[in-house]
Amino acid sequence: MAELYESQNNYTKAAYHLSSIPLENSQKNYSKTFTTQMYLKIAHLYIEGRDANQAEMYINRASLLITSSTEPDLQVKYKLCYAKVLDFRKKFLEAARRYLELSLETTLSLAEQNELLRHAILCAIIAPAGLHRSRLLSSLSKDERSQHFIFHAMLKNTTLGHLITNEQVKLFEKELLEHQQAKLPNGMSILEAAVMEHNVLAISNIYKSIKLDNLAHLLRVPSLQAETVVGRMIAEQRITGHIDQIEQIVFFEVQTQPWDEHISVICNKVNNVIDILTAQEKEFTKARLQHYGC
Repeated sequence: MAELYESQNNYTKAAYHLSSIPLENSQKNYSKTFTTQMYLKIAHLYIEGRDANQAEMYINRASLLITSSTEPDLQVKYKLCYAKVLDFRKKFLEAARRYLELSLETTLSLAEQNELLRHAILCAIIAPAGLHRSRLLSSLSKDERSQHFIFHAMLKNTTLGHLITNEQVKLFEKELLEHQQAKLPNGMSILEAAVMEHNVLAISNIYKSIKLDNLAHLLRVPSLQAETVVGRMIAEQRITGHIDQIEQIVFFEVQTQPWDEHISVICNKVNNVIDILTAQEKEFTKARLQHYGC
């Protein structure tokens, strides 16, 4: 019955029928692998049916069964389902990180890797502006594979902290999936809000202070909306500064990273390189690490 519903693109009903199978509390002794596969299949169907909440529930169940000894292709399926759930839940920064990690998965074809990298870039650009997004965008921009995408110019501008033009936005918007084009409570689309926040961040790198009216003009929004956006970004510590509401001036401060944080970033990058080398040349990497006493 589930296969019939799936063939009719009725994914939610297909998932519902599969979920009625008592996988863990049953007289049948299902293997851990089979149970994991079924949970991931149900999660995938709920994702296709645009029900991220139900999908996440089954992803969480699958996560309890995933171990280091789980078959590699099953681990990849789990990671992909989880990334898609984060994407549909509009947790775009986390989703972008997961997609980027999967785009380096050697068990996938080059076409699959490139498609995952594409999703990583899309999610990163529409993620809330801030330091963590800027770091991720920098990694994506440095990836040579990203140069082949039609929206590479927008990625480059976003990474460099330049203002994004309307032409770049229109070209990029065509690449977004339906859920990524949703409207927010304030009436703006996800992309419009992301671009506005990015432009605020770009302006904060150019100006030490700016009149709210001038800021609103640059953002092409009313002054009250510009003040609301900047105020929220300051409160969430995504930019540093304050608003003089009497004089109607925004003051920006240079955001510096503590020395420990710089070291942490470098260590994480080194660990990522080691992980990639280990995946491709396990014995060679192990020998070199032992040689240097690591």
